[in-house]
Amino acid sequence: MILTRKTNLALSTFSGALAPLALAPVSLWPLAPLSIILFWLSLQSCTSTRQASLTGFAYGLGYFGVGVSWVFVSMVDHSNTHWALAGLLTLLFCAGLGLFYGLFAGLFHGFKNRHCCPSLLFLGLWVSLDLIRGWLLTGFPWLYLGYAGIETSLVGYAPLIGIHGVTLLLVASGLLVYGVSIRKPYRLLLLAAIWLAGFGLNLIHWTQPSTPTAIKVTLLQGNIALQDKWLPQHLTPTLNYYLGQTYQHLDSDLIVWPETAIATYWDYIQPAMQAITHTANAQNSQIISGTVMRESQNQAADYYNALVVFGQNSESADALSQGYYHKQRLVPFGEYIPLEQWFRGLIDFFDLPMSAFKIPSQEQGLLTHSPVPIAGNICYEIAYPQLVAKQAAAAQMIVTVSNDTWFEHSLAPWQHLQIAQMRAIENAKPVARTTNSGVSALIDSKGRITALAPMYQPAQLTGLVEPKQGTTPYNWGLNWPVTLLSLGLALFGFCRNFTGLFPHRLKS
Repeated sequence: MILTRKTNLALSTFSGALAPLALAPVSLWPLAPLSIILFWLSLQSCTSTRQASLTGFAYGLGYFGVGVSWVFVSMVDHSNTHWALAGLLTLLFCAGLGLFYGLFAGLFHGFKNRHCCPSLLFLGLWVSLDLIRGWLLTGFPWLYLGYAGIETSLVGYAPLIGIHGVTLLLVASGLLVYGVSIRKPYRLLLLAAIWLAGFGLNLIHWTQPSTPTAIKVTLLQGNIALQDKWLPQHLTPTLNYYLGQTYQHLDSDLIVWPETAIATYWDYIQPAMQAITHTANAQNSQIISGTVMRESQNQAADYYNALVVFGQNSESADALSQGYYHKQRLVPFGEYIPLEQWFRGLIDFFDLPMSAFKIPSQEQGLLTHSPVPIAGNICYEIAYPQLVAKQAAAAQMIVTVSNDTWFEHSLAPWQHLQIAQMRAIENAKPVARTTNSGVSALIDSKGRITALAPMYQPAQLTGLVEPKQGTTPYNWGLNWPVTLLSLGLALFGFCRNFTGLFPHRLKS
């Protein structure tokens, strides 16, 4: 079926807009393969590489226009940006990300007639471009289609080949439904085999309990207004809330405060934490909080978005912090300003509080080693599967803190929670996720939410977490197996020696 150019662009944009609805919070996972099918159909109507690239760009614009619409919310509601300018900046951001799909479609159209199996080329290019998107210019590892697989048996593959492997299988499922000229019984048989194998893999327990009993964890959600958070006069009321609730929950083994809950420098506030530290020691309780750490460099200082641990097993009254962690992946324009000399001062959005953080010069280790080894991640970092997996391999649970208040009642907080669920599944380790205003949750090693706090109100969430020891195949292979597989799928079909293996060419 050949579509007109306008109809084709409309179809491509629509199919892109469907994809984020397969992810949280809508979570209609069948929309993911449907999006692939419609995009495949639209690419078949392209008669030139230029037209294909424009069609792919339209798909990306629909994809990110819906999926990251929350960027507009953060600029309008929390940085005094006029709605028209915020709309333009959001459009430019989505357009920049849409270029990945424009590149994908251009490459696919340009090479499909030279490839013995165009659907494998499609599949390999899709995952390869996803991998590049998560790396280029620090990466934007958000909205991978594989997150829709959490609602399906395909999630069983995540501990082996991670989010990108689940994406590969979900895209392959769409192509098997429509896009392959193999006879229908064989297509359905292959499709069933993929999904049934995932169901079987999901029954495997890759890790084992590391403690005789589960530990009691309390997450504190302060719901502090962003306009008040960094004001000096609000530091005391904020700390009063967190300290007050901590004293009430010292029967918990672990108490977690959100990202920068201590909204000042740790070296400044550390003496004031002596009392709670000694009390927590006596109660065998441990506290983790987000804060800001600074290190003097000659006459200047470097600032880090950080996690600190105090409480149980502190060595002495002077050693209040058992461990710390500096954030390794910063949010552009939120925590640091690219091309700072150009953007600083233009609009309030480029002058947000604490937007001059540094990346640590050394790779960060575990947040704590005892009594339970914990891998810490801050906000955006949980979206980087390899970063989390490297640390989680030696950990028994993962703690991630965030402040999603920037995005208010949008898709972002729920997308962020779903990302944390996938990290739990990939590493087969439980995740404790606490945020300023939601979504705070406890997630087990299978990615299931075991406790959930209400959003946009102060909340104290207590539940049991079962620490796990051991590793998954993904902890060791990381993204390398799926990287090599996707490149192999894209490249091997150009070898004429293999063309005899495909007597039935795929639709082109």
